[in-house]
Amino acid sequence: MNASTTPDRYPPDANTLYYGDCLGWMREWEDNCVDLIYLDPPFNSNANYNVLFGTAGNGQAQYRAFNDTWHWDSEAEYRYARYEKATALRARKAIVGLFHIYGRSGMLAYITYMAERLEEMRRILKSTGSIYLHCDSYASHALKHLMDAIFGCANFRNEIVWCYTGPAAPRQRQFSRKHDTIFWYSMGKTWTFNVDSVRVPHKDGAPHLGGFGSGMDRSETQRYGRLGKIPETWWAETHGNGLTTASRQRNQYLGYPTQKPLALLERIIKASSNEGGIVLDPFCGCGTAVDAARRLNRRWMGIDISSFAIDLIKQRRLKDETIPVAGSPADLSSARKLAAEKPFDFESWAIMRLPGMAPNTKQVADGGVDGRGRLYDKPDDWDSDLALAQVKGGKRFVIDGLKAFASVANDAEAAIGCFITLDRVVGDDARSFAARQKEVTVRGKKYPRMNLWSIEDHFDDRPMQLPPMADPYTGKRIDETLF
Repeated sequence: MNASTTPDRYPPDANTLYYGDCLGWMREWEDNCVDLIYLDPPFNSNANYNVLFGTAGNGQAQYRAFNDTWHWDSEAEYRYARYEKATALRARKAIVGLFHIYGRSGMLAYITYMAERLEEMRRILKSTGSIYLHCDSYASHALKHLMDAIFGCANFRNEIVWCYTGPAAPRQRQFSRKHDTIFWYSMGKTWTFNVDSVRVPHKDGAPHLGGFGSGMDRSETQRYGRLGKIPETWWAETHGNGLTTASRQRNQYLGYPTQKPLALLERIIKASSNEGGIVLDPFCGCGTAVDAARRLNRRWMGIDISSFAIDLIKQRRLKDETIPVAGSPADLSSARKLAAEKPFDFESWAIMRLPGMAPNTKQVADGGVDGRGRLYDKPDDWDSDLALAQVKGGKRFVIDGLKAFASVANDAEAAIGCFITLDRVVGDDARSFAARQKEVTVRGKKYPRMNLWSIEDHFDDRPMQLPPMADPYTGKRIDETLF
């Protein structure tokens, strides 16, 4: 049976965010359903990346966005064994060849991880489609072999170098690494390339004829000279074209590590897709690609394994809470499943049900604090505007956990504590203990210092009563009193 007619495969829902591993989602989708794929995956950089929230009103708040450190483990061993034996897989020869270079290493663990996902991307890409893989010098050489094996050497279109600037490290003894590489492959001999959508001003005094051949008459030469030229394969910021790093563009920057500029994605999407076409970003991060696709009237899908990233896109990037999220908890049962299978993801997801709260960078040995925020107004009767939260994902409530968190909140002199559980806490002892933690007054209104709230409350539309909170990204007031 052809894969596209397999009963358990179906067309993906466009204009949707997907929470989870892109491999699992793509395996569910039918063949030939995507026009353009852009991916900015982990780079094997041997680093961990944190989101840096805006400093106004929120101090040093950070959240660990993703780990980019790879090790050889049982999962990597399984992936390699599969490629070693499965002779029909396109990436097999590249994987086996790279094994002789890298052995059982972090690099090969990363490459086998990417190979599985790139194989699926090839299957779902349309025959006229393109894929742009964004990477840097850590693994670009190995990824190029992988792309050649999966998409075919003949379908390699360009190696694009995106250049940017920045300070050098102290006592640096080598040239500054200030560029990324983007590999563009088409699926076949016919591909979308909207040349007039990506022309740039021509400044050298002669019309640029690249890509049009030598048989052009004078009228064509004059026409294309006026329109501008096709960009070269090195892309750098010139004359305010917006191609500088996103961190240097305050109107775009969300504090997300590895965030790319909107203009970079707009150029790629304009060039290699048409209005109404489907654009996929399988590692969507803070959503620059889906934002660009939406602005350019394309249909889009974004996938990310972090619930934090999904919320960031909805709340901060697109500012549209109506966007559907596949895979994110939609009821108490699915929240229980997330808590059981991915407790750290559940913590982050639960914290962000409270606007104004941001998850912690550390999720192990975090001192009893899973999230924090700032009250917009300093309390009338308290010296701190700090709000702390702790999440308990277990089925059984233990009052000792609540008491321990209250002690942590008191030691930090927090004005507000939020104790979040899966199920509603109904015991009198817990309620009485929370009430004994007294109240704080904000602009004349009293609020409990220790708040008991649950995911069950969330799905039953029973909001937590909190004072107005500061937006953790901007420091501005969130214009809601009840959450």
